[in-house]
Amino acid sequence: MSKTRACTVPSVLTQPPAMHEGSITVRLPVDLREIERLNRLVRQFGDLHDVPSRTLYAINLALDEVVTNVVRHGFDDAAGQELVTEIVASRAELTTVVTDQGRAFNPLDMAPPDLNAPLADRALGGLGIHLIRSLMDGVEYRRDGQKNVLTLRKRIR
Repeated sequence: MSKTRACTVPSVLTQPPAMHEGSITVRLPVDLREIERLNRLVRQFGDLHDVPSRTLYAINLALDEVVTNVVRHGFDDAAGQELVTEIVASRAELTTVVTDQGRAFNPLDMAPPDLNAPLADRALGGLGIHLIRSLMDGVEYRRDGQKNVLTLRKRIR
């Protein structure tokens, strides 16, 4: 007669790590040189709130693209302009809201790039928002008065 043993895996090992709830708001001049500072602050926030490294990487890469686009395309003259980034950690999701007062632009209106077309035939632009959509679990845009508000959501897995 054979004996069967049941093995129970503790739930701690089967569920994603729980983050500590909290938030941070970062105000930066609209300047490409500020991307590294934002990246560093996001990493520090992630370490403090136990955000998994894969999630932090995705958020930082998406933020790099968003901020670069705001700096390069949002203003004729960015001198004195500000970009505000709010990051909120809940138990299961990291939400990032980027607000600027640049020209109105909904990146979600961009047609997806044709990744199968030869490079010489591809239209310029659109790869950054494609990357952001690929990295995030949710991307929303709204115009609030004179402000662009882009919300990025990344679930913890």
